[in-house]
Amino acid sequence: MAQAADTYAELVLRQKARPLWLRLLTGTGTFIYRKPMGAFGSLLVVFFITLAVFAPMIAPYEVGRIDLRNALSGPTGDYWLGTDDVGHDVLTRLIWGARLSVSIGFGSVLASSLVATVLGVFSAYSGGWVDLVIGRVIDAWIALPGLIILITILGIVRRTDMNLTWAMVVALALTRFAPVTRIYRSAVIELRERPYIEAAEASGAGMVRVMRSHVFPNILPLIIVTSTTAVPLAILAEASLSFLGFGPAGEPSWGQMLSVDGREFFRKQPLLALAPGIAISLSVFGFNMFGDALRDVLDPRLRGEGR
Repeated sequence: MAQAADTYAELVLRQKARPLWLRLLTGTGTFIYRKPMGAFGSLLVVFFITLAVFAPMIAPYEVGRIDLRNALSGPTGDYWLGTDDVGHDVLTRLIWGARLSVSIGFGSVLASSLVATVLGVFSAYSGGWVDLVIGRVIDAWIALPGLIILITILGIVRRTDMNLTWAMVVALALTRFAPVTRIYRSAVIELRERPYIEAAEASGAGMVRVMRSHVFPNILPLIIVTSTTAVPLAILAEASLSFLGFGPAGEPSWGQMLSVDGREFFRKQPLLALAPGIAISLSVFGFNMFGDALRDVLDPRLRGEGR
């Protein structure tokens, strides 16, 4: 038994002694082998993030460029996906639409996760009347219809000079933070019963130190997984709101492309609807596959499954 323990310890030390780049390469290869769909999803995620970050350099034309002579033209050498009714390049608007969708998706999820983490950890660890008050407020907020909240906030903002993109980020974050807070709170309540938490408290560690050093690192995988799987939902919500006319005016959006040009000129230029529809589908599919694989990797109970 002692010999087996020594062998295992030597193996762990040998793995830690390997260069970081080699460990990353080995981990990536293992992830691709065990989770091929997750690896494909991660490629789609990287692709759309790249489009969003480098849109000004990747887009073939300026986003507002108009070519009335080639309006509603099909794919050509100059316009790979054709043009819309006023001569905008569809590919250019598609690339800039990725920037809007990814920015709103990541922004809303980041904001809601931050608020939910603070409220969930503080509520569960404090307990008593603090937990009771926060819990009742969260329950009341969850009872409100999310679509009504979104339309109300964006409808009010559209009548002001506020940035509609930031308003959409805040509105989507407000619809998500409450149910996620309950998830994080449940995880922290379960962690509080662990022996190492009791040992830290018995040694004199304060609440802030325990939450920072012991609670937060243990719920971080849960935060990462829930955030990854929430991004495609935020992208779909942004596309739906833009389709209904509540998106940022004057900015290329996949939902807006489907709603305005896609419906009216679909028969003459099918790519006006097909291109943004395919972009939405691929982005949602990629984030879902990547999030599902990431959940399996980070959850010890699912690491042995071959999905």
